[in-house]
Amino acid sequence: MSYQVEYSTSPIDMRSLRQKYQDQEKFMAYCRECPRYLARWSCPPLSFDVGEFLAPYASVHLVCAKILLDEETIRAADTAEKIKTVGWDIVSAVKLDLEKRMLKLESLVPGSLSLSSGGCNFCEHCTRETGEPCRQPDKMRYSLDAFGFDLSAITKDVFQIEILWCKDRLPDHFTLIHALLTNEPVNKERWETVGLSG
Repeated sequence: MSYQVEYSTSPIDMRSLRQKYQDQEKFMAYCRECPRYLARWSCPPLSFDVGEFLAPYASVHLVCAKILLDEETIRAADTAEKIKTVGWDIVSAVKLDLEKRMLKLESLVPGSLSLSSGGCNFCEHCTRETGEPCRQPDKMRYSLDAFGFDLSAITKDVFQIEILWCKDRLPDHFTLIHALLTNEPVNKERWETVGLSG
């Protein structure tokens, strides 16, 4: 497997993000169709009010990871099973790396909190399925999807990237959207410390 990751960031104020891109009712319908619904602590249904959760933060720093697959990797995934497995392995590896970078960024920006994309993958089996508390609450972060944000629209409008999906072949790229919730600007040095550019 061979791929490259291009990272880009963009700040937006919380009010604009919620007005333009949040539709909880619409996107909860999609979440209910996902196998992670009721099965991951990072995913819906959430045990708190989303508006109250987001209210303390004035700004959002969106982080986009565009994962570019090379032609050989795309060609080699020549069955439905390979497409599914290779796609999952690549996205999971990049997502885990980005989540670690975002947690590091949180430690550099007092009062900040990161959000992920898709469900949490820190544990092989989430304890939500057995009704037990999260084993890694210091690492688990809620997904932007769980708050009803339209990631396809954010990706297209903010980063000028179309989200592509696996169909009968691997796509040319995958896209992940994460975010850092803050009340202050994040200076360039902090972004560079975690290998991202702000």
